[in-house]
Amino acid sequence: LIYFDLYNAPLVSKMLQATAPHYIWHTTREAIVARILKETNSRSDHFRITINRSKAKGTQIPFTATVFGQTLMLLADQHPRIFKTSKRFWTVNFVGEGAEDAGGPFREHISDICAELMSDTLPLFVPTANNVNNAGECREGFVPRAGATSLRHATMFRFVGRMMGGALRNGEPLNLYLPRLFWKKLLRCPVGLSDVASMDQTCVQCILEFAGLSKYGEAAEEVFDSTFEGETFTTTLSDSTLVDLIPDGAQTIVTYNRCKEYADALTKARLDEFDRQVEWVRDGLLNVVPEIVLALMQPHELEARTCGKPDYMVSELKADTVYEGLTAEDRRVKYMWQVLEEATPKQRRLFLRFVSGRERLPVKPVSYTHLRAHETPEHLVCRLLLEKKKKKKQQNKHKELQKSK
Repeated sequence: LIYFDLYNAPLVSKMLQATAPHYIWHTTREAIVARILKETNSRSDHFRITINRSKAKGTQIPFTATVFGQTLMLLADQHPRIFKTSKRFWTVNFVGEGAEDAGGPFREHISDICAELMSDTLPLFVPTANNVNNAGECREGFVPRAGATSLRHATMFRFVGRMMGGALRNGEPLNLYLPRLFWKKLLRCPVGLSDVASMDQTCVQCILEFAGLSKYGEAAEEVFDSTFEGETFTTTLSDSTLVDLIPDGAQTIVTYNRCKEYADALTKARLDEFDRQVEWVRDGLLNVVPEIVLALMQPHELEARTCGKPDYMVSELKADTVYEGLTAEDRRVKYMWQVLEEATPKQRRLFLRFVSGRERLPVKPVSYTHLRAHETPEHLVCRLLLEKKKKKKQQNKHKELQKSK
């Protein structure tokens, strides 16, 4: 195994980024990454922070009252080494909740922050067009808000990057739904039109129509006039910002002869719309992990290690469950697993949060022995059953209405 001065070798990082994912086996790269992260972990003072979650409830709450805002104000000035650990970054005390943090409240805290990030509570991320239209891939996806360009926004995005770096180190997944384009940009990988589709399938269809008008032969110009008449060199980004694709684009009409120019400009604008915000996230990430770690990873690998698995097989959960006071053959336990098998992905995430404080399974297996799963199977299954019964009642009412007709 060749040894590099991994922590001060930007040229080596660039070379590895271009070659490692293709020429070094996945298991070997994983082992190298694990070794680097272990050797660069650092010790820091253990922080105990207090969060008032009741302040973060309601609508139109000020930023300083959000869970993310409270956390940022407490930790923004701290050295990033607090995230350079394989353990919890801090211990959290929730005001008025009386929970002793043995791990669960910390995971709840991280989940609360992620839930705010993936919503309109904070000014950092917006839902993708695929999310809004429920079309294409990554239908739960969010992307950085292109209009978030202030110094305060930069601080917030860098903190998100530090949290991502910490997740890489301690294996506690962040419940973030970010499209493939984001992860490729974060690793500075080449991107193309197919990556735009990961956030806006409709835009890609439009681009392909403009670029492929020649397929209509002699009728191409007529098709263009009837379909795209009055189109200007502008586009709307994910955060609803209208931008010019060329200088004075709003005053420039797209003609048939400039179709390809428009398609290329539109593609570039959508690929680059949140570059600045991604760079801030990357800055924060590199405060916590060496650049060589990113060079050794592919986008989907970075996403998996940072955010865990968006869904899971019930068999995976079974494999990592240790029973206390009962057995896997217990009728109640079998009933619990049966209900979970029939649950939707969202219900499975809620169940996982109920028993562990996290909504995603880490890439590495964990034991649920010490978690809230030991409350009894009845407690665990109650939420799913209530929703299931409610749905069944609605179906019965619908059948009765149909009969009455």
